[in-house]
Amino acid sequence: MWIAGTGWDGVAGTDRRLVEAVSQYRQVLWVDPPVAASPAQIFDAARRTLTGAGNVAATEWVTGSVLRLRVLAPPGVTRPGIRSITAVCLNRAVISALASVGWLPEAVVLAFPQARFPARVPGRRIFYVTDDWLAGSGLMGLSRRAMKRAMAFNVERSHVVAAVSRSLVEHLQTMLPSRQPHQPVGTPEFVVLPNGCPQPAAGDPPVRDNVAGLVGQLNERLDLDVLEAVVAAGVQVRVIGPRTDRDPGFGRRLDAFLEMDSVEWQGPLDPKELPGQLATLGAGLTPYTDSTFNRASFPLKTLEYLAAGLGVVATDSPAVRWLRTRHVTVGRSPQDFAQAVVEVLRNRTDGAGELDRRAFAANHTWDSRAREFLRLATPSRATSQADA
Repeated sequence: MWIAGTGWDGVAGTDRRLVEAVSQYRQVLWVDPPVAASPAQIFDAARRTLTGAGNVAATEWVTGSVLRLRVLAPPGVTRPGIRSITAVCLNRAVISALASVGWLPEAVVLAFPQARFPARVPGRRIFYVTDDWLAGSGLMGLSRRAMKRAMAFNVERSHVVAAVSRSLVEHLQTMLPSRQPHQPVGTPEFVVLPNGCPQPAAGDPPVRDNVAGLVGQLNERLDLDVLEAVVAAGVQVRVIGPRTDRDPGFGRRLDAFLEMDSVEWQGPLDPKELPGQLATLGAGLTPYTDSTFNRASFPLKTLEYLAAGLGVVATDSPAVRWLRTRHVTVGRSPQDFAQAVVEVLRNRTDGAGELDRRAFAANHTWDSRAREFLRLATPSRATSQADA
C-alpha cells in the first residue's frame, strides 16, 4: 500500500514513477492524498451511514496491477482540528479498500507529508521522504509545526526510513529520539533511495538540434540568473513543462524570460511525447537555486536527460555529486553554466559520448530502484521474486 504525496492524476513525480516500476512485481494499492468532500458527497456519506450501506471505498484500477483509492475528508483537510478528522477518514477508507479486495499488505509506504501510518493495518512500515518537506512547507501551503510532529511520529514507528538524498536521511535521523518508548520494532533502518529514470533510449544517436532544453515544472526553485546567462550567451532554449510559480515578483521575471526571442516555451507536454522531444535537444539543463530545499532534492530531469543520451549542465548540488559522472557538467556561476552549455551543444554530435551516457543511466533506472525498494519492503523474498 502506497500512501502518496500527490494524486495519481497530478504531475508524475517520484511516487508514481516508482510505483509503476514496483507494480511490475507486486499489486499496489495507491492512496491519493485526502481531498475536501463536496456538500453532495458529504450528504451521500451520511445517507449511506444512516441506511447501513457502510463506507464504500472509492477505488478504481488505473493499471493492471495498481488500484487507486480516493479519500474524502471535511473541508480544510490540513487545518488544525480538521487534521485529526482527516486522519480518521484516511484510516477508514484504507481499511475499507483493503477489505473490498481481500488484501493484507506486505508493506505500507507513507510518502504524504502530514499523514501518519494508519492504525490496524499490517505490513512493513516504510517512511519515504521525496523532498525536504519542512523546508518546502511554505511552498506547499502546509503547517511546518504539524508536519514536523507527523514526521517525527512516523520516523519513530517505521521499520525503514528512506529518502532520495543523503542529507535528507541525515536530517531524518535527528528526529529519532534517543529514548524510544513507542518504537515497537527497534531502531529503523535508514537508507538512501534516489530517484531513477526510464529505460535509456535505444538505437543510433539521433540528429540533434543546436538547442538546449529545460524540462519540468517552472517555479521558484529555478535559478533565473543562470537561465538568463544562457540566453545571453547566444543559446536557443526550449522549455517544456507547466508553470507552478506563486511569487508575483518571480512570476514577472519568468514571464520576461519565456517571452525572449531565444526561448521557446511549449507548456505542459503529454509524457508520451517527451522522448521524441528529448531526441531533438542538444543539451539538458538543471538550473536550481542554492536553497535548503534544492540541496536536499534529487532532480528527476538530470537522469532523464542522461537516459535520452543528452549531455547535462547543472548547478552544484549533493545529488549531482552523488552521481559522480563526467556526463554532468557543474556550472558554479551563471557565466560558467552558460559557457558549459555552449560546449555541450558544440559536442552534441558525439555519438560515442551519447552511448556512454545511456549506459550510465542504465544503472539508475526506475526498475533498478523498484528492485532495491522491494528488498527493503520484503527482505525475505523480494530478491528471488524480483529476479524471477
